Amino acid sequence: MKLMTSLCVLFVALALVLSSAALADPPKPPAVSTFVPVDSLADQVEDYIKDLEEAVESKDEYKDSKEKLSKNSNTLIVIALALGLSDKENGYKASAAGIVQAAQKLAATKDYDAAKSAVDGVKAAIKAKAGGADNLKWEKVASLHELMEAVPTINTKLKGALKKEKRFPKKAEKAAGQAAVLAVIAQGSMPHSGDTKKPEEAAKWYKFCAEMRDAAAELSAACVKKDHAAAEAAMEKLGETCHTCHEVFHPEEK
Repeated sequence: MKLMTSLCVLFVALALVLSSAALADPPKPPAVSTFVPVDSLADQVEDYIKDLEEAVESKDEYKDSKEKLSKNSNTLIVIALALGLSDKENGYKASAAGIVQAAQKLAATKDYDAAKSAVDGVKAAIKAKAGGADNLKWEKVASLHELMEAVPTINTKLKGALKKEKRFPKKAEKAAGQAAVLAVIAQGSMPHSGDTKKPEEAAKWYKFCAEMRDAAAELSAACVKKDHAAAEAAMEKLGETCHTCHEVFHPEEK
């Protein structure tokens, strides 16, 4: 009887420890300008809006682009969040809160008409400059699944930019923005520890997200400087952070 009681106490204590780890708050986020070149990130907004517009040009295009639209709208959410929280002024700071809300509405759409209307809503939010950035914070605002699905697409674009050193200077500016997007995806994913397959590993999740963010930040900075060697080194580091994270949270993908 005493043994059973002791085991029960042990199991309860262990459950409390695991629960506490899973519920632990993410570390305090750094200033946005310390991990992304804000101007490069802001330049990405126009590209994402263009992709969203193309996805709803027609019903046939929407049918073919539904998955891409979902990834892009969720990615735009964290881009806008970062620009709204930025400690550096940018052209989207005043409208960021409205863009976040409009992009969330777009991400939730299920049919062509709703998606087309929601894309118009995102464009209107950019122009509105409705304010409200004071209420923004790094919290769960987008789908973790869709953010993770966006990473390989961006990664492929970056590999293309780095493939030929002679052409890199012409592609570096765009690549800086794409790497900045990966950095904000990493930071925006941090509050989602409870949505992973191993919520009890929250501390590791925070660590991996921070490592991905910082590696992407290094890559973005190298691209701004058009330093191909530094960009390649940062790209390799970025790949290692993804691999290490997958070993814990997606070992089946090894």
